[in-house]
Amino acid sequence: MVLPCRQVTSTSSTKRSDQMKMKRTKLDVINATVESYLKRRRYQDIDIFKKPEKTYCRSSEEMTLSVTAECSTSRDNSIVFSAISNDVTAADQAYQKLKHCINGLSSDKLKMELKSILYPVFCHLYLEMLHAGNRQAAVQFMKSHQADFNSDTERDFLEELSSVFSIQDIELRPFVNAFRTRKYKVDLSDEAHIILQKFLTKHGHVILMQVINTHVTVIKNLSDLYSVVDENKEENEKKGDITINGHVEQPCGTGVDREMRELQEAIRLMRNSAHQPLRIFAVNNAIENASCGIITSSMDKLAAGFSTAEIRLWGIGETVLTRPRFRNPSIKLACNHSSTVEALDDDEIDEAGAVVLRGHSDVIHDMRFIAEPEVLLSVSSDRDMRAWRLNDYTCAAVYSGHNYPIWCMDTSVFNLYIATGSHDRTAKLWSLDRTFPLRIYAGHFMDVNCVRFHPNTRYLATGSSDKTVRLWDKDDGNLKRVYVGAQSTIFSLAFSPDGKYLASAGDDKCISIWDLTTNAMLTELKGHQDSVMNLDWSSDGEFIASSSLDGVVHLWSTQEYIKTGNTGSSNPTSTVNPQAYATNCSSILSLRYYGKNNSFVCIGTT
Repeated sequence: MVLPCRQVTSTSSTKRSDQMKMKRTKLDVINATVESYLKRRRYQDIDIFKKPEKTYCRSSEEMTLSVTAECSTSRDNSIVFSAISNDVTAADQAYQKLKHCINGLSSDKLKMELKSILYPVFCHLYLEMLHAGNRQAAVQFMKSHQADFNSDTERDFLEELSSVFSIQDIELRPFVNAFRTRKYKVDLSDEAHIILQKFLTKHGHVILMQVINTHVTVIKNLSDLYSVVDENKEENEKKGDITINGHVEQPCGTGVDREMRELQEAIRLMRNSAHQPLRIFAVNNAIENASCGIITSSMDKLAAGFSTAEIRLWGIGETVLTRPRFRNPSIKLACNHSSTVEALDDDEIDEAGAVVLRGHSDVIHDMRFIAEPEVLLSVSSDRDMRAWRLNDYTCAAVYSGHNYPIWCMDTSVFNLYIATGSHDRTAKLWSLDRTFPLRIYAGHFMDVNCVRFHPNTRYLATGSSDKTVRLWDKDDGNLKRVYVGAQSTIFSLAFSPDGKYLASAGDDKCISIWDLTTNAMLTELKGHQDSVMNLDWSSDGEFIASSSLDGVVHLWSTQEYIKTGNTGSSNPTSTVNPQAYATNCSSILSLRYYGKNNSFVCIGTT
């Protein structure tokens, strides 16, 4: 009689265990779905769904402290002030490291060049210490290092600076106030500039970095310009101009010449560069509403999609959007021929000069321009894809086939096909002349967040919230590869131009590079501090660009990182630091390379 009882108890316990596992699995799926949705809507603080024990009540003291902290961090140079206020010793040590590095150089020429940057750094560190309320430490800092500067102009200014002990003293002395508000210009040769960059990369403290970025302008290859200023120094002093340590801001003449030479030098460097620098287009006052953005290949128009279900189209540069007459498109679209086409109303152009396209009924998630028929494609949470004519700003066709919101899209070479990914866990293939999908790619267990065509258009890659990347045969819909290794949701994909490699990135803050021939992961690029939402590969295959939710853009050299992954190491994680760009955008809507000259373009919100 005992054995049957034990058997029943064991069976009951097993059932309860299975039920608990099923509940946990369902809860994990729900949490992952909610996280994925909030990421697409640009919400960043989603950890509350992972911490049920977190309390949501705050006392009045906590709320007051939080508001005070937010106000403080919004002030100019708050990083500098807070850092010096907390640790004045670190500021002194950072200055001494820079001084010892310069004094240790073997070349007297380079030593003299780089010593010119010590003076403005020293003066501004002293002023920042006073601004932070550390008067005693500032005076001691002045006494310890004042002897480093021996020229007459430097000693005269330091003598006046040593009598400044508060913010009020700065404002009462025009020379000191002008020095603090103007940027100090330092001329450095290429070799000296490289030495300074290497020092700041290896030993640069946040205090030193912020002082140089905020108060010093480093100019390369313009060593002859200060002689022009020195020749006119006495004449300018006679005219009563305010001089700052021998440097005069000219209202005309040499000042204009200097700015023109700086501009010409910058243009020369840009033209001689194989890769264009990052160009940022910011959509103002759109932090909460903007959801996606795209630029035409000719870079004459910019479109942004919003959570209000509207699309706004702007002209870039000299392009002005006008109200044109209706023309039939150059290729066949799946139009509803029985419907009438209405002209653009006056209220379809907003105050900023943007053309407003209305037709979707929910959030716009992705868009693509097609140049030849002058069409803009858009996908939305309303489950439809729409084609908009750019010659009269009307909706030419509506493509329906998904059962849930459409998150992403991509176009093939020559724009013959369009692929879309959806919350219904499928990707679908379309052509402009049919309103129904040509192929359905089913196999993912969760949302399809990103799709990319292979350069030869024979294959289609999809990334999903189920942490996998899948490679499909475009024509027959068969699954060719499954790439497993990501630790979380996949949000972006990019093929190399030669079609040999595939890069994927997402919530795990890493970029994985896969070899399509061997089906193996070559390397993982780590450096982002937040989820990676955008990826693109340069047209020459030399760089991978990535952007994350915190508004930071990284540029990775494939020559370095793919070779690192091919060394046969058991740990393929790359440790080389990429080029980083702080865009100051609250969110990045798009990051892409354009044209044969590899124009590197970012669209963000402010």
